[in-house]
Parts: sequence; C-alpha cells; structure tokens
Amino acid sequence: MKVLEKSPIANVPVAPESDHAVLRVAIIGCGPRGLQCLESISRRLTSGQLQRLCVTVFEPSGVPGAGNVYDPSQPRILRMNFATQYIDFWKSSRDSQTSRSRSLIGWLSTHHPQFASSDSFVPRAIVGEYLRTCFAEVANRFEGAHHFEVQRSCVSEIRHDGTQFVVDTDVDSYCFDEVVVTTGHEGLRGSAAARATTIDIPALPAASNLSVPRIPSGSRVLVRGFGLTAIDAVLSLTEGRGGEFIDDGFLPSYIHGSDEPACIDLRSRSGRPMLSKPSAKMEPISDSFWTPFRDRLSSQASQHGKLNFQRQIWPVIVDAAASLLDQSGTPSTARDVCGWYRGWSCYKMDAKTARHAMLQSYSVAMGKRPIDTPFALGDAWRRLYPEMVQLISHGGLERSSRRSFACVAREMERIAFGPPAENIGRLLTLMRERVVTIGNQTTDVSRYDAIINAVIAGPHEFSKNGPLQKLVEAGLVQVDPTCGGVMVDSSGFAAGGAPGLAVFGRATEGWVVGNDTLTRTLHDHIENWADCMVASIKRLG
Repeated sequence: MKVLEKSPIANVPVAPESDHAVLRVAIIGCGPRGLQCLESISRRLTSGQLQRLCVTVFEPSGVPGAGNVYDPSQPRILRMNFATQYIDFWKSSRDSQTSRSRSLIGWLSTHHPQFASSDSFVPRAIVGEYLRTCFAEVANRFEGAHHFEVQRSCVSEIRHDGTQFVVDTDVDSYCFDEVVVTTGHEGLRGSAAARATTIDIPALPAASNLSVPRIPSGSRVLVRGFGLTAIDAVLSLTEGRGGEFIDDGFLPSYIHGSDEPACIDLRSRSGRPMLSKPSAKMEPISDSFWTPFRDRLSSQASQHGKLNFQRQIWPVIVDAAASLLDQSGTPSTARDVCGWYRGWSCYKMDAKTARHAMLQSYSVAMGKRPIDTPFALGDAWRRLYPEMVQLISHGGLERSSRRSFACVAREMERIAFGPPAENIGRLLTLMRERVVTIGNQTTDVSRYDAIINAVIAGPHEFSKNGPLQKLVEAGLVQVDPTCGGVMVDSSGFAAGGAPGLAVFGRATEGWVVGNDTLTRTLHDHIENWADCMVASIKRLG
C-alpha cells in the first residue's frame, strides 16, 4: 500500500520514515454525518492503531461538525423542526447509553439554559454551536494520529486511478485509500421563471442573501416553495427585519418591522402546506399504544425485497391512525383515513383551503381541538418510522412498489415532519396581517422585484459541479433506477464502484430511508464502516 508522510499530506504519496504503512482516509463534507464518521472511528482505535491513520476532512464552510445547515452565525430566528429532547450527538446505534449532560439538553443547561426544555425547538445556530463543540472533542481524539487535518476547500471531483482515489479540490489534488462522501443536499433548484427584470435569489444562506441590501424594504417578493426553507425565508424577511411576534392568546399579534418587503407571496406547485408538529400542550399518547403496530411491521422482515408498500405497510399505518382516532373519542375506520389522504394528495389546493388546513393543524397541536385525521396519520407515520426504515431500506420493497412509497413519503413530509406549531402560528398571523399570501405556483413574475428560490434540490438532484454527479458518470457509484438513491451496502460502501468509496446521508435517500436527520440510532451504516476501517488498519501489520 502506498503511504504518506505525516506532514503535510502531499499530492504524490511517498514512503514514510518508519516501516509501517498507514491508512489514508478522506471525509468529503463534515456536517453532522461527517462528524459521526470521525467519532465512530475514533471511539474504536487504540493509540497504536491511531498512529497508522491519516485523515483529511474537506469542509468548505469553516465550521466542521455544523456545516452550512447549522452554521452558528445564521440568524437565531431560524429554528429546528426537530425537538430538543431527540438531539444527542453521542447517542448512536452502538453507544446508546450516554449521560444526559452530553445531550443537547445537557449542553444547553450550561450554555443556553433558557432553551433547555425537552419540548423546545431551538435555533439552528445554537445546535451548530453544540455540534462545533462536539467536533472539537472528537478532533482531540486524533492527536496521536499519523496525520489529521481539516481542509477548507471544495471538492470538485473524486477519481480512481486503478490503485487509489484522487480527490481534486479548488486548491490541489490528494491521494487516499478510503473516501467517504457526506455532502448533504447540493443546493437549491434553479428558477425557470426568473426574467432579466427580476432578481433571482437563493434563500440560503439567509443572513447574506435575504439582507436589506439584497432585498430592499418595500420590495414585492415572490418565494418559490412552501416547505421549511420557504417558511424560514418569510421569517427572515419579517421577524428578521425587526418585526415582533407577541403572545396574544391563540395566535400571536404582530408589530411590523421598518425594513419589511411590501408583500411576500408564497407559491408552490401543489399549494399544499406543511402541517404543525405537536406541542407540549397536547395530551401525551402512551408509547405502548404503538406496540401492536410495530410488531405487525417487524413481523414482515423475512419478506425483505418482496414487500409491497400499498398492500403490506401502508395499511398498518392507516390502521394505527384509525385506532388512535378511536381511542381519542373520534370514531374512525381505515377507509375514512384513506379517503382523507386521497383528498389531500390528489388535488392542488387553493389559498383558502391551505390556510384552513394550517389553522386546523395549529389548533390540534396547541391542544385547542381534539386530534383529527391528519394529525393521527402524521403521528402514526412518525411513531412507526423506525420499523419502516428497516423494512424498506436496501431494496426492501419490490421494484414495482418503490415509486408508490416515494410518492407517499413526499406527502408525509408535509403531514408528519412539518415545522413546530410556533412557526405555523406566526405564518398564520402574517397571513392575517396580509404580509404574506399563499397559493399555487404562478408564471407571472413581472410584478415582483425579487424571486426567492426556496426549493431544496431533491436527494438525487446532484450539482453538476459537485463530486457525486461525476462519480455517477464515471460508474463509481450506481443509483437505483426506481428510487434514485445511491446504492450502498450495510457499511455504506457504494455498489459497483472501486472498493473503499462510501456514501452516507441524503444522496442515498430512497435506497436507505430516513437519512435527513440528526439522529444516529436509525441506521448502523456508519458504525459498520468504522469497523471496516479498524479492520483495514489491523491488516497493515
């Protein structure tokens, strides 16, 4: 095996002064997933094994561990849609017994006590601070490594020359034995509607792109999209510009900021909104309620590869939702739940209907109304999601059924994984104040001063300038033809490519279900990959 000197990593591998070979590992992208890779391998290595390891991390954001999504410098009005109680970087599928002090809540108790409650949705910037401290601790574990460094550069291409991987960046080229790609989502979808007379602005990063110099006060603004990024864009242009929400009973009141746009129009292709996540004001549901439905799903594991989503998995979700409604005093059948879902998913939604759906979900989430069908269906999807992940990942569905699952999963993102109720309440207030309007997508953009692109590229919409697209073109990774996800094995290694190339996270979505999250307990891929790295070091002799 070709090896590198300890200082610094060079373009051409050379023999070190010692007789011992080393394993050269590249981590491409170091948001939470890249950090998880580092932590998993560092936890396993003895000091002697660590001396045989060279690690280079490529993270252009300058905040390894947090990356762009959790950048600590972003506005604090941008909040998580994942409750604080579920965030614990150190809790993995192999190491689930961590102390409370190391979880996000424990860290908040010391650093930001005002946010240290289990049902809070903290600013993403604060989660970024937490991840940055986690990275610092993990990086210290590599102090005895043969080489460890972080490169603040963008990777443009990953090649294989027959014996090793060559990583090309905007600065130089480097050689490695093992490469991990954890680049997350690769930007926003472009706007085909933009004209020369308008300004087409990506919604991210909000601090710079949605600033007053870019979008002056009084502007007429069109926001493309109706998801979490679009809601963040609206709050950046209102609350982020001096507007103030004040608790005032059911919905907050709003004091206008001096630098707001004149109008903000939200437009999407379907017009369907995201619904509220439950708040602490709701009556809790016993976890034991879900046990029979979890067992029904788990009992089908032996049929992996032959499962039909509509016949074998979706009915369990629907039955669970109907049972939850019955338990809550709203008699319902599986047919009722399916009927509601068909009505929701099959038609475009006008502004009045969308606002009513948001208001209804907000009322339920705040404990002002009994649970309804959309809440029950969303809660069933959330609670049974781990079992679905195990059944569906790695080609668990028969090929003809994968597209059906993808369509349902896309809709359930709106129903089950929407923003915290607080943000839906704020959006409803802005609509009441006529600051924001919503509706189906329009092609008439001539009356707007700025178009904000708030549609995140799909997991399989790779950037033409990024490494994943070129890996696909070179045949080093393969995508599943029906779901579009990068195909990997149980250790994250790409199918059909050169040995040593692993892909984790968003790019594998569809083939591996449930990647777009901070949790480490749903999958074993990274832990299995770390085992492989240790085995490779042991083979060096």
